[in-house]
Amino acid sequence: MTERKNTVALPLSAAETRRKRGRPKCFDEQDALQKAMLLFWEYGYEATSISDLTQALNITAPSLYSSFGDKAQLFQRCLAYYLEHEACSADRIFVQARTARVAIELYLYENVKKLVQDHKPTGCMLVVATMNCSEQNQQIQHELLQKRQGAKQKILARLAKGVADGDLAPDCRIAEMTDFYSTVIQGLTMQARDGLAKAQLDQVVSHAMKSWDVFIK
Repeated sequence: MTERKNTVALPLSAAETRRKRGRPKCFDEQDALQKAMLLFWEYGYEATSISDLTQALNITAPSLYSSFGDKAQLFQRCLAYYLEHEACSADRIFVQARTARVAIELYLYENVKKLVQDHKPTGCMLVVATMNCSEQNQQIQHELLQKRQGAKQKILARLAKGVADGDLAPDCRIAEMTDFYSTVIQGLTMQARDGLAKAQLDQVVSHAMKSWDVFIK
C-alpha cells in the first residue's frame, strides 16, 4: 500500500503575492511631470490626450490617474513645474536690478532665452497651452489668464518702485508702459512659435527699449 503524504499549503509571502497580482509600475514623478509638461507646452491642453500622456510617460492610464488625478489636475501640476523650472523669474530680476529700466530690459532678454531653448518647445506655456480652447475648458483658460495678469502686475509694481526710488519721474505713465511691455512679451512668444531665431527676438527687444523714453516725456 502506497503511503500518502499530507501536503500543507503554505501562505504566500508578500513578494509572491505581489508577483501574482502584478507589480505596479514604478516611475519617477518629477521625470513624468517634465515629460507631461513638454507635451502640454508643445501641443496645448486640448490637443494632448490621455493616450499621448501615457505613451510619453510610459505608464498605464490607471497609474496616471492614481498618481496625478485627471487630465486637468495633471495639467495644473505641470504648470506649477513649468513656473518653477522653465519660466522667466521676474522676482529675482526685479529685486537685483538697480533701476526700473534695467529691470525691464533684463526681463525682456531673459524671456527671449526661455522662449527659444534647444530641445524644448518655443514660446511661453502660459500663452500657448490654452489657445483656442473650447468652452468646456474655459476655467483652465481663466486660470492661465490670471497667471499672465499676475506677471503683468509684477511689471507694474517694479515700475512703481522706479517712481518711488526716483529713477522714474512721478508723472511717468507706468500703466501704459506696463501694457506696452506686456504686449511685447506676448508678441515675442508668438514670434518664437512662428520660428524667429533668438537673434531676431533680441533685436525686437532692442527696439522695444528704444521706446522707453516715449513714456517718460
